[in-house]
Amino acid sequence: MSGIIKKIILLTLGICVMHISKGQPQPNPAGPQDWVIRKNYYATYLLLKDPALTQQLCASQAVSTLLKQRFDRFKGSDHCADLGCFLEAFKWKDSEIELMAEQISSQIKSNRKLAELVESTLMPSKTYGIPRDGTAKVYLKKALLQDFGAMNYVVDVYGGGKRPNYPKIDSISFDVNRKAYFQLLDDVRQDVLKDIPTGKEALFMTMMTAVRLLEINERWDAAQLEPLIALENKKAFEQVKKTKFSAYPYSLLLTLGAGPEIYGQPISPGGMLRARMAARSYFEKLAPFIVLSGGKVHPYKTAYIEAIEMKKYLINVMGVPEQAILIDPHARHTTTNLRNTARILLNYGFPKDKFAIVNSSKAHIDAVEKMADRCIRELGYVPYSLGKRISDVIIEFQAKDEAFTIDPDEPLDP
Repeated sequence: MSGIIKKIILLTLGICVMHISKGQPQPNPAGPQDWVIRKNYYATYLLLKDPALTQQLCASQAVSTLLKQRFDRFKGSDHCADLGCFLEAFKWKDSEIELMAEQISSQIKSNRKLAELVESTLMPSKTYGIPRDGTAKVYLKKALLQDFGAMNYVVDVYGGGKRPNYPKIDSISFDVNRKAYFQLLDDVRQDVLKDIPTGKEALFMTMMTAVRLLEINERWDAAQLEPLIALENKKAFEQVKKTKFSAYPYSLLLTLGAGPEIYGQPISPGGMLRARMAARSYFEKLAPFIVLSGGKVHPYKTAYIEAIEMKKYLINVMGVPEQAILIDPHARHTTTNLRNTARILLNYGFPKDKFAIVNSSKAHIDAVEKMADRCIRELGYVPYSLGKRISDVIIEFQAKDEAFTIDPDEPLDP
């Protein structure tokens, strides 16, 4: 019994401070699959966790007819003998995406429960951008269009072998031209049908297919080490509440990693040196906390989480106390190192009027200074604002609320 109670407590703590959303608390992610869904498809996740509301929304003639067609197409893929056939069955059609998003979002005026969910939870989360002048209907439709498109993207990349944004580190694990692979896709189909046995649940059919494809590719990275707030980051999070930030020039120090290029190497020489640099800044009392940011990135499908290995180095080699270290074990790029740390700053109780700092090599900080265009290109927004460069290897930054926005074509760290 004590083990069950402990798990419930951990999950409850985990929902209190999330990396991607604010607003009213919602049902706790029940495990890794829920974390993957919640982080990638937040609007759809909210519907998944409210079956009664979903049943109401799918009861209209237009929606129920569309979902039956969707289900029949998926179920009929038992005859598929080529990749294109499976992909057509697994994905939403463009016409279905538009119609489904419009039909569901249009019910906001007549369904008070849906309106409250969007207005009190979805919009305050800022997971689909900062709400400007648009209505709740507009925001929900935008969110659903993004979710359905993002599900299709995963099917294309991790089912069909489409080139991802960064193929060197994010590509599919299988040879899509082998006949044995088609049998694997059929196994995926059969498994999804166990979760979605009738057309009434077909709203979630492509989502469950995408999640299953991520799983068999060993790409549930978005869920790793969650809930962070109750596990790896627990001691530091509790310390934040006790810290007198006025005693420090900066609120925290983000250390950018340098992923190993040799398979089996836990931490690279560059990672060691940047960790040492961070430790020096910490002991000089530039900031009371260090954030180590980096997931399982280099080399391809490495077993090591960069942030964890750097944390071990800081504790075991440099003597930095664990309560001074926060980790982001998900970021895969410099853009998301900054974005994910911005989420920590906004969610963990750090003072909003105080600058944080980021340290790395001189060349890396040079790149950070000029990274805004890359952020716009890859994320669609800039999740931070820069301050002054205080040395060759350190620059100031502050978090922006845009950081909460989900990146729909980076399912390993959305």
